[in-house]
Formats: sequence, C-alpha cells, structure tokens
Amino acid sequence: MRFTFLIAVVFVAGCAATYNQPITVATETSKEIAASQADILRAAKQVLVAEGFQITNADESAGVISTAPRNFRITPEQADCGTTMGIDYLKDNRTSSKLGYGVLASDGKLIVKANIESEYKPGAVDQNITLTCVSRGTLEPALLAKITAAIRK
Repeated sequence: MRFTFLIAVVFVAGCAATYNQPITVATETSKEIAASQADILRAAKQVLVAEGFQITNADESAGVISTAPRNFRITPEQADCGTTMGIDYLKDNRTSSKLGYGVLASDGKLIVKANIESEYKPGAVDQNITLTCVSRGTLEPALLAKITAAIRK
C-alpha cells in the first residue's frame, strides 16, 4: 500500500514539474466602429449579460467594462494553457476553466480582451495546478461581432 502511494506521489510531482507555460503571445482584438462610446458600452453590456456574464465594473467615463469569470469549457483552439509531457492541459477533462471579459470603448473604437483562468485538478486538493492561460484570439472576435450587431439594431 505504501509503495502504491509513493508511486502516485512521484507521478503527480513529476507531472507538476513538467508544466510548460503557454508559448502563445496575447494579441489585442479591436475594431473600428461608427458609434459613440455610450452606444458601444450600452451594446456591450446587453451582449455580456445575454451571454451569462455578470458585470462587476462599468465605468462610463473611462469606457471600461469588466465581468466576473464564469465557468466555461475552454478548448485548445481557444486558448493556450500550457502542456505537460507534450499534452495540452485543455484536452484533459480534469482541467476546469473560467472566462471573463474586459471591454474598452471610445468613440469609434472597441477593444475586447478575454481573461481565462484554468486549474488542473488531478485528484487531491494539494495536487491542483493553477494554469497560466493565453487566448489564441478566437473568443474575442466572436464577442466583437455580437456587440457590433447589437449596435446596429
């Protein structure tokens, strides 16, 4: 029994020691929009709430909206959260993720940033690994398109 436990501990420690952080570089996703800052922020709030995000901060004068992260199944195509032994953590069902957004608006311009939090949970709580994640740039354009469509309504 002790031998099995020792092997399990060594295996988990070995996995944690082989964590390779993301190599993807975060990019800014922005779009020029023929609309006022107020119209962009109004549309962004509507879309974010409709998508199930809780707005935690909305500063009209600064042109900023932030959301609380919510549970969201992130795929390897959407983000880079690193690998272990060459295997993407996001391919493992023991990885859980949360997604939040930051929106910056000014007259004629909209910037969207995805904030991804992930954790690898192989079993016991003391074995959990907090992962550093970088968006691959697929989540932001989808939200940008929805906000743009809401402005035009």
